[in-house]
Amino acid sequence: MKKNKISKILHSIVIVGIVLTLLALLATPLVTTAYFKSRFQILSGENNIVMITYACIYICAVPYVIALFKLKNVSKFVKNNNPFSIENIKSLKSIAICTFTEVILFIGCVLYVKNFTAFYSEFLYLPISYITPIFLVSFIAVFIGFLCLILANLLETAIEIKDENDKTI
Repeated sequence: MKKNKISKILHSIVIVGIVLTLLALLATPLVTTAYFKSRFQILSGENNIVMITYACIYICAVPYVIALFKLKNVSKFVKNNNPFSIENIKSLKSIAICTFTEVILFIGCVLYVKNFTAFYSEFLYLPISYITPIFLVSFIAVFIGFLCLILANLLETAIEIKDENDKTI
């Protein structure tokens, strides 16, 4: 009973995370425009830096949102007391692919705005100001990706053992 309660709570947390992420993505244009307007007196029509910022945020959000929905699938199976499922293995591998893709997209976006926009090159003139986020996000995403791959392999082995035990009984 306690295990089922925890599974339901975790599933609810994943759903709340998805809702908050989607709300944040919907609010991104408003918040970004307000920030650039108040801080730098840049309107979205005057300079394409606002549109480049939107594009980078949404490009990096795509694999993240896909991974969140795959995590929801995993938590749904766990909540329904069916953790040993082939779908969980596929979802975990998809999450790993999304995190590795996120690393590539994030590094590409940071390097693009650093090297091809005058606005960000002024603010990102110190290597520490753009290398540190690249390193941290990359390290965390690669770690999560490898963790998901290991869990997928572990789950695959557990399913094989479970099937073998079911056949012997």
